[in-house]
Amino acid sequence: MSVFKGDTKAEKTLSSMFDVTIAGVKRSLITDWQYKSDIVIQLIWTITNLVAYGFLGLSVGQGTGDFAPDYSFSLFLLSSSAFWTMFTGNYEETSFCLREECARGTMGYLITNNVNTFSIMVGRYISSSMKFFVIFLVTTIPTFALVKNDGVNLLPHTASEFFMLVPLILLSYIFMMSISFFMGSITLLVKQTTTIVRIMLYLVRIAGGYFFMVETFSGMGAWWIPVFFVCSPVVSGQFAFRKYLIEHNTAARFPDMSLIDGGGSFAGLSYGIIILINIGVCVVFLIGSYYFVKWMTKIARKRGTIEFY
Repeated sequence: MSVFKGDTKAEKTLSSMFDVTIAGVKRSLITDWQYKSDIVIQLIWTITNLVAYGFLGLSVGQGTGDFAPDYSFSLFLLSSSAFWTMFTGNYEETSFCLREECARGTMGYLITNNVNTFSIMVGRYISSSMKFFVIFLVTTIPTFALVKNDGVNLLPHTASEFFMLVPLILLSYIFMMSISFFMGSITLLVKQTTTIVRIMLYLVRIAGGYFFMVETFSGMGAWWIPVFFVCSPVVSGQFAFRKYLIEHNTAARFPDMSLIDGGGSFAGLSYGIIILINIGVCVVFLIGSYYFVKWMTKIARKRGTIEFY
């Protein structure tokens, strides 16, 4: 029996976006479970990333640049890989999900069962997030328990470290969800989008401080650039991930102005201000992505590309 269509009495309730989204999550989880080998491959890929970036950091050792962290580059890259384990897979799967539905020939079926393109992507993102969060727990938690900085492991040591980090991670999830909606809706018109989806991922990673500290952007001659970038949820999330778990410093402000020349008496943004800004950014991007998906769907219907690969 379809998760979208049971008896005729239930069809009316599925007209609501919430019910359709829950049905989409269930459908995606069932599909993922049928392809268990893919889950194993994704787990192995995550472990490979953690190991590869760890050894890359070890080969570099302690940084000596103006914007080098006070800990080893191995820990720096390890934290980057661990943080993005929670977002990379679900971003890519959501960005490609409409294209996959077209390739399987199921897009028309979903549309006739009151499932709009936005609900398909929401359902896919939630189900993928559940899967990759489990992979994060299985791979990162043991790694962070074993790896140490100054004799202390990288797990939260106080309640404040944990509870201050959780909202930033949740807001990062929401932000990356909206980005995946923007990219996924493009596949309604252009099916070969693999390259552009991954380019966007790397641009967000670069701006987010995946490969180097976000304070490095001040080297371009403007102290406010890292301040601007850190207002993005994934950037502030990555920043806090390192400050709270590697340095165990919950008093840190966003960004670290001690590394930046200029700015006068500006000492960085407080945690509370960052949370408020992140919420505002997420709301703007979510609303924008909703209307963008709606607009792209309308164009795809006119061109007749919505159901075809």
